[in-house]
Amino acid sequence: MTPTWQAIIEDPTASDWLKAALLSALDRDPVDAAADAEILAAALREHRDLVLHLASPDGLDGADS
Repeated sequence: MTPTWQAIIEDPTASDWLKAALLSALDRDPVDAAADAEILAAALREHRDLVLHLASPDGLDGADS
């Protein structure tokens, strides 16, 4: 189950960055904030995949896998 925004804000293990982003988003139009969050999540997944690929043993050889 996805935690509620209240649970995230109260969670001592949630990062300060996440809490600040969430609080900022709550001040916005919810449709716009959710759309932007989906775009951000996709961009961060792509960045993560690139970093993990480059960190892999064959990631620096220049060949596409």
